[in-house]
Amino acid sequence: MVSKSTVADPNNAPDVLGASQIPLDLIVEDPTQPRKIFDPDSLAELTETIKTRGVKTPISVRPNPDKSGTYIINHGARRYRASKGAGLVSIPAYIDTDYSLADQVVENLQRDNLTSREIVDYIGREIASGKTHEQIGKLIGKSPSYVSLHAAAMDLPDPIAELFNSGTLTDITTIFNLKKTFKRYPLELTEWLSYSKSEDITRSKVQQFRKFLESRDDEKSIMTALTRQAPPAPSDLTETSDKNKSSKRKLDADELLTYIYVRLKKGTHQPQDIMKKLSIAQKTTIIDALQKYYAAGQKCKDLFHAILSSLKGGEFDGAGRGAFNLTAFFFGVNKKEFDLEMIINEVYLNLDK
Repeated sequence: MVSKSTVADPNNAPDVLGASQIPLDLIVEDPTQPRKIFDPDSLAELTETIKTRGVKTPISVRPNPDKSGTYIINHGARRYRASKGAGLVSIPAYIDTDYSLADQVVENLQRDNLTSREIVDYIGREIASGKTHEQIGKLIGKSPSYVSLHAAAMDLPDPIAELFNSGTLTDITTIFNLKKTFKRYPLELTEWLSYSKSEDITRSKVQQFRKFLESRDDEKSIMTALTRQAPPAPSDLTETSDKNKSSKRKLDADELLTYIYVRLKKGTHQPQDIMKKLSIAQKTTIIDALQKYYAAGQKCKDLFHAILSSLKGGEFDGAGRGAFNLTAFFFGVNKKEFDLEMIINEVYLNLDK
């Protein structure tokens, strides 16, 4: 009968599953291994378990080429550290000479034990060694796009790097989107990150913030165009000198229609308000642009083909000026009278606010 004291003493444990008991002082950790972060609470729990039960699953090691008779850990660094903490003098281990850094990454990825920072560091080293994204992906069983996404986090702006390196923000897609946003809006993003709570920096919140910045820019450009001096009314154009004509900027119909769409979408203007706000010249610009879609609708013989072609060309995109183009087209198809205010009203009624 085995005594209780023998079972409780981990140093007296027999070899596990055919592995050899190797003295801990002959084993060193791999300095290049991808895993760098060890949760202290989890490690403490493992240490207590090993004190009581010993190491049940052998670690994997390979001969140390720099010091004969010693070994480098392939995988099992947590068990190695916990065994030292538990006061063991040896640990069950398999000697595996056919082992690579990629194997370490794969093992930890499968157990979901690597942080995004550790994955990025590994990919960075492999890229530096000359491997392509596709080659790295094959080594660790991931797609090239997965590798590319993580590679984008190798060189981060300071405010994003602080969040990433500290482990405050670990979602690699969010990191990628933050980096893209920073390129265009560095000051705005830095300020936003400074007052945002970590739990608020999510994929959806970053996308919402970027869309806000982009819509703000769009609105600024549209408002700038609208506040410039409008071109003279059509009846006055023939009396305007060539010099004055060239100095005046004709407002772009797309800008005007986008502006109208934004106002209707936000609910700040009704169709009748828009009609009052537009000058005669601006109305003429819009009507000229929409008339061609109205005429195309009148002549349309193959509705499906016509809409499909326009969708491919981006003319009927369901939002902004595309919504007005499509509405004018259907006015023509249905033989309705062309009426700018009615077209604006139709778009307004079909908005998903």
